[in-house]
Amino acid sequence: MEIKVLWGFEGDPEKLKVPNGRVSAGTTLDVEDEELAHALIGKGLAEKAKPAANKSAKPNETK
Repeated sequence: MEIKVLWGFEGDPEKLKVPNGRVSAGTTLDVEDEELAHALIGKGLAEKAKPAANKSAKPNETK
């Protein structure tokens, strides 16, 4: 899951695929661990980099 970091933090360098444990704000990361990605989003440290595509609603009736 690709996430965009909103706030800088220190994390596990192996799971986040960064050279050291520090991640700066504005960085886009590709995190394989879905639980870690959702935990970072839940804490407000990150958001999804690619939002889901919205489907446009079709009207059921035409007037």
